[in-house]
Amino acid sequence: MFDGGAGLARLGLQTGTGAALTLSALGVPGGWPFVGKFYVHQYDPEAFWEGAEVWRGVVTDVRAARERIGDLVSGVSRDGWRSEDGRAFQRRMDAFLDDLLGIEIRASLIAAVLYVSAAAMAGMIVFMCSVASAMAATAAWVLLAALPPLSAANARILATDALRTLFGTFEAVESGFDTLLHTCAGLLGAAVAGDILAESAAGDRSAMTDSVQATVSQSPMLVWGTLNRVERDLTAHGIGGRFPGGLWGRGSGSRVGLPLPPGLPQAAAVKGANDISGNQQTVTGPYVPEQNPDGSHTYPWE
Repeated sequence: MFDGGAGLARLGLQTGTGAALTLSALGVPGGWPFVGKFYVHQYDPEAFWEGAEVWRGVVTDVRAARERIGDLVSGVSRDGWRSEDGRAFQRRMDAFLDDLLGIEIRASLIAAVLYVSAAAMAGMIVFMCSVASAMAATAAWVLLAALPPLSAANARILATDALRTLFGTFEAVESGFDTLLHTCAGLLGAAVAGDILAESAAGDRSAMTDSVQATVSQSPMLVWGTLNRVERDLTAHGIGGRFPGGLWGRGSGSRVGLPLPPGLPQAAAVKGANDISGNQQTVTGPYVPEQNPDGSHTYPWE
């Protein structure tokens, strides 16, 4: 469905970077803050779409199994098995069918979240490429307008104002995109937590035990993913060339928004280029935890 999305995202980054460099050379530095943003939004929506298709298959299979089992149970009930054993059988099968329905609902939610995430990422990539194209057009216009010496200064002022407005629009769209993805993640977390609480309230602690065991077995990947995200964000802030605000601003203190020391943005840009060309973060990328046949991940000391 979204085959080539990752390549399009990379093209948007390359186009935006080229435009920002051209604008900087022409005396318009307002294009460079976009590059750090473009670096962050390097997604592969096709992977999410394929994951959603897998979960949709799970929904179909579980629904078919639930309906077949339901028909079999109904057939037994119609045959008049009304003894105590029959009633016990009915209760057990009703509970089993409820469990299957719960699995079907959770799988449907996961599939829906992955579909929405894939579509949102694809939309963000297209928007990013549109912004990069607008930056390239602005750079070309400034270059042409700067040929007559008297119009160069005016062209720079107009381009700076246009880029400032465009950057504000980009941040607004980015904020909505982040909110959507956080909402999707929250829905998944709420579904899992609700299922565990419901099972525990009914006296079944197996869901809680399974959750703890899954967390322990996936801990190496969780730690690696967190470190990988930190590296990506720090690289993006470095490319942006200014001390970050927000969450990362706690370490910036009063320097939030001020330019980084000379050399850091250039080093971050080189690292970012290496990240994109190698399709992984330079520092943490090579150390992805190995996955065992049972789906767990190995710890460094194993």
